[in-house]
Amino acid sequence: MPNSRPSPQSARPGTLSARLRSRNAQMWEQALAMRFVREVTDDTVDDDVFARYLLFEREFVDTAARLAGAAVREAPGPRALRGHSDSLHALVTDQYAYFTKALETTGVPETGPRAHEQASVLTEEALDVADTLGYPGIVTCMYAAESLYATWCATADRSPSARPQVADWVHLHTVAPFTTQVRFLEAEVDALEILPETETELTAVFGRFLAAEVRFHDAAYLDRA
Repeated sequence: MPNSRPSPQSARPGTLSARLRSRNAQMWEQALAMRFVREVTDDTVDDDVFARYLLFEREFVDTAARLAGAAVREAPGPRALRGHSDSLHALVTDQYAYFTKALETTGVPETGPRAHEQASVLTEEALDVADTLGYPGIVTCMYAAESLYATWCATADRSPSARPQVADWVHLHTVAPFTTQVRFLEAEVDALEILPETETELTAVFGRFLAAEVRFHDAAYLDRA
């Protein structure tokens, strides 16, 4: 019997997650078409660019862990508490270990202040959303980022890179536990009980976070050694 569960990159029609996506359709397509995604998908991304991206992504794990910790504190029920606790644990154990090993393989790249400053916009946006909108903002920006990855990595994984460090990173975003986390975040977004004006704010958050993702990834192309 075929699995009727929606794919992790496809929100169910009529839900809040679907509305957030549809109201930011132009920004969503722009994020899917950014240079880093194109070059990873067709396996032309420069090794130094990918190594620099890994370094910035490793730094963002600290931010993601703080967001997960805040979500644990504000979790509305046992299911949310377990989901965010699992995410926090994975970030400070498996994710740290993964990036340590990956950067040993690629080498730690040289980066300049301009690249770091641009990459930091993702952290600034995430922490500002958490401070101003609390739990609804946290799950919205996390869902925006992780559903974006689930979507483009599903495409890129169909023609894996010849370089194991690139192919492995892409593949990690097409299988559990990552896909489980995307479904969990989608369910948390859809379960939010919010006023219409808050939904308007979250719609803007979703779009701004996608834009911040583009700037974050573009930073890997700055200050090349």
